Amino acid sequence: MRIRIVGAGVMGRGVAQWAAVAGHTVELADAREESVTEAVGFVTDMLERAVHKGRMNRDEADAARARLVPLASPFAPPEPEDAPALVVEAVREDLETKAEVFAELAEVLPESAVFATNTSSLSVTEIGARLADPSRLAGLHFFNPVPLMKIVEVVPGAATRAEIPGFLTAFAEGCGHRAVTVADTPGFLVNHAGRGLVTEALALLEESVAPPADLDAVARDVLGLRMGPFALMDLTGLDVTASVIDTVWRGFRHSERLRPSYLTANRVTAGLHGRKTGRGWYPYGPQAPGDAAAPTPAPGGGDASRPVTVVGEGPDA
Repeated sequence: MRIRIVGAGVMGRGVAQWAAVAGHTVELADAREESVTEAVGFVTDMLERAVHKGRMNRDEADAARARLVPLASPFAPPEPEDAPALVVEAVREDLETKAEVFAELAEVLPESAVFATNTSSLSVTEIGARLADPSRLAGLHFFNPVPLMKIVEVVPGAATRAEIPGFLTAFAEGCGHRAVTVADTPGFLVNHAGRGLVTEALALLEESVAPPADLDAVARDVLGLRMGPFALMDLTGLDVTASVIDTVWRGFRHSERLRPSYLTANRVTAGLHGRKTGRGWYPYGPQAPGDAAAPTPAPGGGDASRPVTVVGEGPDA
């Protein structure tokens, strides 16, 4: 299948690598042409690393690289025989921007092309309402890093054609991921469920109960998570995390249990977005001291020998 990915940032390049390795022809485009060049270079490096580690052979890596097709414009009209069957949008998390991208794509691509948005929290129905044909749009929400995070949320909007969720599920599972169809609600499934962990971790930090490294250690060693909430926010990007937190909070009518923390907003304002900027809750890069530079995910399962004390009768219902 031929796919067009619009947005060559962290998520777009991850989807491109994943789909190309699975055998699909992947057009990669961005408003900034240099971003496409950087993304192709990144994917090439990842393929070389996979060869070096013995995860694929040279022929497989070369074939995957050859399936990447950089475009000069996201809205380049295709030749009839090369029209993409699927478009995956991975631009910034802004309703108007996403709607504008799809409106322009609709002018140059055939009506048969399915549109998928990688939004992490915006309403698929609301994005679709801005399109001339909302029935061709659904959500296809990946998680970073895409090749390693084996789950993808398929999100039909209110007007999405009945056959599209099945088409997207077959595509995702054919590439080796687990597809879960979820309702078009704020945060969908994963980000809604994850708000509990992240929100409480930020509340504990606000109250000076413990620093990020200790809270992450509890999440890994006691709860058995592969990565603590602060390391996860750094990996995802605090700018993305803050946007999701705000969107979910607004979507649930400013529920107090989902109240955003001022701590994430302050870091975003300061440009401390996590790994991609060199510093978030932790410093990264060659100047980072010791273990703080790279909080290590646990292998899973937690530490069964570590005691846990429950004070009182347990959590309130």
